[in-house]
Amino acid sequence: MCDPCGLQISCLIENIAVITSRELASIPFFTPLDEQTLADTARQMQRCTYRAGDHIVLEGEQTPGLFFVQRGRVRLSCTAPDGREQVLALVKSGEMFNVVPLFDDHPNPTNARAMSVVYTLLLPQKGLFQLISQHPDLARALLREMAEQLRELMVLVEDLAFRSVRERLARQLLYEAEEGPAELTHQELAERTGTVREIAGRALRQFAQEGLVQLQRGRVIVLDREGLLTIVGS
Repeated sequence: MCDPCGLQISCLIENIAVITSRELASIPFFTPLDEQTLADTARQMQRCTYRAGDHIVLEGEQTPGLFFVQRGRVRLSCTAPDGREQVLALVKSGEMFNVVPLFDDHPNPTNARAMSVVYTLLLPQKGLFQLISQHPDLARALLREMAEQLRELMVLVEDLAFRSVRERLARQLLYEAEEGPAELTHQELAERTGTVREIAGRALRQFAQEGLVQLQRGRVIVLDREGLLTIVGS
């Protein structure tokens, strides 16, 4: 088990292969860092693998460290007292998550759940702090990453406050379709756009009638990116 903080989460050790500087350099966050920083960081890393549906971190629990996704997709969300869930981000291969609770001494602000089989590298909090004291370039990279994530959250707040469901759905479909068909259920799209499944389904059917998308079981194929961009910009 990979359970640095005693969390009740599922994690399988993929293998015990040594993590190399070259492996880290393939992750965009690490690409600008020098060889010594990469070598020191690699020695602190742990491998963890999660099955689809596994919780990686739980909202309100203590954080085990900083995660880098090598393969798979992770959903970050928060839950209201009445059980409603708001999806905050979908973390893809090459991206990282769980930075904030490492620095503010508060519990995890979100749940992180594997949407597929997920392979991660975990940098425990203690090791991260040691590295920051030795390598200022790593600290600057983390600040840059936190700033980018803050901007993304500001866009989400703006969307929820000022954009219609139709506009939010068009933006989400464009984002999801960057790497091919968006393989999402109506419920998942609703969660990510801050609405309910019935309304999301109605908007999707309207998109299909307008020739913007094609609906298949569990998939949405974007047919007209320019049309969706027009909706987002309207």
